[in-house]
Order: sequence, then C-alpha cells, then structure tokens
Amino acid sequence: MNPVWVGTAVVAELLGISERHVRNRLSLWEYRWREDRGRKVLEVNVRSLPKEASDRYILRTLPDLQAVVPERTGADDIETTLRAYERANNRAKRNYDKWAAILSKCEGISGSSELSRWVEVWNADHPGQRTSMQSIYRQRSLVAECGSMALINSRAILPSTVRDAWFDDFRQAYLTANKLSVPCARMIAFGYARERGEADDIRSFPSPSAFTRRLNREVSPDVIYYAREGKKKFYDNKGNYIERDYSDLRAGQVWVGDTRTWDVFVKTPEYEIPKTCYITLFLDFKSYMPMGWQLHVSSPGTENTLRALRNGIGRYGMPDEIYVDNGREYRNKDFSGQSRGHKIIEDEQYAESLAARLGLKMHFSIVRNARAKVIERQFLVIKNGFDRLFNSFKGGTVVEKPEPLKAVIKKGDILTFEEFAALADEYLKEVFPGLPCSGKIHRGKSRAALWNEEIARREPMRRLTEDTLAMLTSRTVCGRITATGFRIAALETVYWAEWMPVRKGREITVRYDPDDMRTAHAYESDGSFIGTCSLVEAVGAMVRDDDAVGKAAIAEGVARRRHEEKLLKELVPEMTRTQAADYIHALKAAVATPDVSIPEGGAIALTRHDADASAIAKDAKVGNPAIIDLIPPADAPRHRKLAGLYDEEPIAKNA
Repeated sequence: MNPVWVGTAVVAELLGISERHVRNRLSLWEYRWREDRGRKVLEVNVRSLPKEASDRYILRTLPDLQAVVPERTGADDIETTLRAYERANNRAKRNYDKWAAILSKCEGISGSSELSRWVEVWNADHPGQRTSMQSIYRQRSLVAECGSMALINSRAILPSTVRDAWFDDFRQAYLTANKLSVPCARMIAFGYARERGEADDIRSFPSPSAFTRRLNREVSPDVIYYAREGKKKFYDNKGNYIERDYSDLRAGQVWVGDTRTWDVFVKTPEYEIPKTCYITLFLDFKSYMPMGWQLHVSSPGTENTLRALRNGIGRYGMPDEIYVDNGREYRNKDFSGQSRGHKIIEDEQYAESLAARLGLKMHFSIVRNARAKVIERQFLVIKNGFDRLFNSFKGGTVVEKPEPLKAVIKKGDILTFEEFAALADEYLKEVFPGLPCSGKIHRGKSRAALWNEEIARREPMRRLTEDTLAMLTSRTVCGRITATGFRIAALETVYWAEWMPVRKGREITVRYDPDDMRTAHAYESDGSFIGTCSLVEAVGAMVRDDDAVGKAAIAEGVARRRHEEKLLKELVPEMTRTQAADYIHALKAAVATPDVSIPEGGAIALTRHDADASAIAKDAKVGNPAIIDLIPPADAPRHRKLAGLYDEEPIAKNA
C-alpha cells in the first residue's frame, strides 16, 4: 500500500501526546525528512501508526486520500477496505459480512413493494441476519456517501442522533462524583430539552446507548474515570507517576517505614470490647523484605517506632537511610531530630536523636502523598494475604465488612492480642518473604530470594552492641534540676544523682527507657555525658511505725539530704579571721593605685579655727588672764557657808 505522509502535529493529535514526544519516539514508526522551501520537514507514515490512530485518520480524510492519489483504481479502494477489515474487531466484521451480502443480493431492487417482498424472503431464509426495508435504505445511503468502508466503521462515520445541547446536559449530569446512572442523566437531559421545547416524547428521544456511544467517542475514558471516581483514585490508578531507578540502590541501604491499623478485631486486656491493633513496620526499599516490626494496641507513637527499628537492626544490621512520612511518630526530637511545624533540614539533626547518634540520614515523603512510599502497596498485600484469614476481619471500608462479623463479635469467638501477634510474627517471618512479586525489580522472584541475591553482593551491614540496642528505645526529656532532682512532669517521676546538687538550676537532657525507668542517663546541653541518675519514689504522707518500706524511703531521703549538705560544704569554703586582710591585699594588687600627687603652695588666710588654736597655744605658755582673775587670793577663806534655800540672809557676793 502507498504510504501516507503527515506532519508531527497530526501524529501528536492522533496519538494524544505532545509533538515533542512524537519526535522522541520516531524509531517506533516510519518517518522521513522532506525539503520544503529550503528547510527540512519531518513527516511520519500514517500507515505505520497503531491501528486505532491509522483507522481514525483514514476515515476522517478518506476524500482527501482519494484526491491526493487520483490515479488509484477500484483495486486500491478494495485494498483499503480489506486493510480496515483485517484490523476490525469481530463485531465490525460480522456487521460488514451481513450488510455486504444483503446489499449485494438486493442490488437493483428499488421499488418499495418489491423490496418489501424481498425482505420477507430474506428474513425467512436467514433468521440470524434479519433486516428491514428502512435499514436497507439507510445502509445504501451510507455506502453511497462514504463507500463500503462505512459498513465496517458505520458508527464512527454516521452522525450521532444526540444533539449537542442534549449531549451537553447529559455530560454535565453524568460526569460528576455522584455517579448518576446513564438512564438518570438521560432523563435529566430530556427534562431540559422539554423545557426548551426541543422534545416532547421520551420514546422518540435518543436511547441511553446513543448517549453512551457519543460520550465514549468524544470523551476520553480516563477523563470519565477522573470525573466519576475522584482525583485521589484517578492518580492512584491512572495518574502520571515517576519511575524509580533501583540500579544504584543496595539491599538494606534504605528502609521505608509506616504504621497501619490491622483490619482485624482482637481481645485486649485493657478493653472490654474487641479492638483493632496496629503494626509499625520497616521494609527494605529495594527487596520489600520486612526488616523490623512492632505490634501494639496503643496509638502510633515514637516508642513503638523505636522498638520496630531496634528489632530490625538487631536482626539484620543498621541501614544507611530511613524513608518515612511526616507523622508525629517520626517528626520528633527522639527519632529523627526534625520536629513537626518546622522546615526539614536534612543536614541538621538534634544531637540526642536516634538518627544523629547512629548516623542515619532521614528522608520525609511529601505531605499527603502515600504513593511515594512503596510500603503502602505492601500493606495491601498483607491485608489481602493475612487479614482476610481471620473470622474477625472487619474490612477497610463499610463495603468490605463481612456480614457474619456482628455475630462473631457477639459470640466472642475471636483471638486475643497475644495470639494474633504470634501469628503475625510467623507470617512476616515465614510467609510474606516467600511470596513471589511481579514488580519490574523482582520479575517473579520472592522478596527473600531477591534479598539473598542482593545482600551477597554487598559488604555486611553495620551491627550494634547489645548496650546500644537497649538505648535505641529510650526517650529524652529536657529540663532543669530542681530542689528534689530532675522531674518529668508528664510521667510524675523524679530522678536523683549525687552530682545533681552542684548543678541545681541548670538545664540538662535525661534519656530514659520506658520499659525500665529505674536508671536514666543525663547529658549536658552540648551533648556531653554527665552520669546516671536513679528513679526516686514518693513517700506516703503518713508513715506508720510498721511501714518498713516507708521508713526506708525516708531514711534514703535523709541520706540524700546529708550527702548534699556535705558536698556543698566541701565545695563552698569557710571564712577565716585573716581572710579580710588577704582580700584587701588582693584588691590592692588588683587596683594598683598610683602615688597621689600633693600640690604645693602658701598658706591661706587665718581662719577662726587658726586664731583659736593660736590663743590656746599662748595660754599654755603664759596662762589666760580671764581664768587667773577667777582664782581667789591666798588669804581668802577656802571654805564658806553657802546660803540654803531657807536661810534668812543670802550669802554676799565677793567684791
């Protein structure tokens, strides 16, 4: 057959891709470069395109093809028809065979009465290919207009009986998340048409199949899926995605973790009614091999995450990187050192976090993007292969909920949490790793087989000591040392150590193990280790004489206080008698006061004080005349009788 050359823009339209994508995939089709006004033009042979695109172009441009190749004869038309017949489906072939035979047999019969008698004879002789006079007229008109190829693709050539306005109303009602049925959307379109005066009888209105055919012809199936199923389901199943290259990834290098709720009811001692439990799981990013996990009844938290990671590291070794989501159990200072509500800085981590201590690089997926973690798909495998094995399976949605579940719960014939956890451990160790995986990396191999194959080609994973493993599940608390020690308000506990008295009021970090809180480790703000501290139990308000435990606690508290007093007494020196003189000499040396200059000059004018001092000096030499006059003469009596209060005559004064 003669080639039909078209430009890349036409090819892009036929294939539903961009023109740039067409140029990148030229090796898939037949193409050529043609000179056009001094420049090269790229053209592609339509006949080398996929069948659907090629047929669509041929049917759309059939007159143009005949005009481009005027020398073509009837044989060329037959060749084109045969080519379309070979590519047609079985239904289109049966339609062509039927009408080719009918039109050939009734050729030349034009009168209605004569054609009616012929139809009766045909239907009697061919009950499996019955027809009518109206159908023959319609097919004759179609062949006369479009050629014999119309018998193969009649629906693609015939105009739809659904008007544009009717179809717009139908499409608007049908392409919604409410998922209206085709008959309901058709009835809505009929109601609008009746209001506009375009239709008055539902029987003469186009059938639901007519609306469906036009919808499938004009609207892409993925667009219909997006409109009716929603954005999330569309991107989960049909949306564009980024392919991952695992060639440079080693087994055990990156672990991806997440927490899911088991879709199974179990009995727990904490609750009277059956409850669901959780699993925190870490998988190897490349082989999907389960590394470490922890089953727990409590809500997802950092403690369970640390236990799951500790179990995996203790079994296989330590990874280089961790890939998790943005949950609270991962975005905190104990696990990753990256708190929620703050920008992620992968090169900066809290000094006391597990990631910083072990040298693990943390990766966080995009928020609300579960497709980014391969563990979500593996959770579905576990759900279908393990959760559905139990009689208390509740399903992930109301639709999945089994009908007998209510009776099973009422009867109480369900497993306990311990029994369920034992079976889950056995499944994750012995069953899940051996299941084959059909991914592009596994290619039918099981997770364990790919793990063994990959791990043999790399160096051994880093191992940790038992002491370090025990510290992986510890938690950290920052605070200040108070009068009674380091208090953890959330747990209502107090820790004490002999080194605390000299650090009272300072801020420290305490790391404790939730499983064994008797001893904790303390660190300075810069991360340096201080020492250990012990848990202090509170003493009852009233201690009886026969309460040995309470008396021992009081004695221990008194001993702590005495030790604190002794330590502080040793640290704080006592003052001595000569300490003040020593301090004065030290201050004199520190100040180093220079010699003070004394100004020279004559004496100022005499003041009253100077006159008084001069008189006193003169009196000391010659005596004071005023005082000398008060001294009585030598012949005067030395003793005189003084007049009393009631004497008759007063004593005379000396002259």
